[in-house]
Amino acid sequence: MAEQNKNKELKELIIARLEVLPSDVSISIGSLGNFTRDELIAHVEKDDEVGKKITEVELEYLKLLKEGIFYEKTALDH
Repeated sequence: MAEQNKNKELKELIIARLEVLPSDVSISIGSLGNFTRDELIAHVEKDDEVGKKITEVELEYLKLLKEGIFYEKTALDH
């Protein structure tokens, strides 16, 4: 049950992050193709191959953000 709640919360987080994108944005997911914001949200909800890939990408981004990787690079660029 706890794992199911964790997955639900994760899905909600990823969808919330995607919802702030402009509706006409197109994102390429490697060889899987190009997807609009709404298509990505639908794939995350279905938890299919594309949904799992965008979730993986979003989690990696959040992990790097937490570790300060982006801030360190920005500071070094100045």
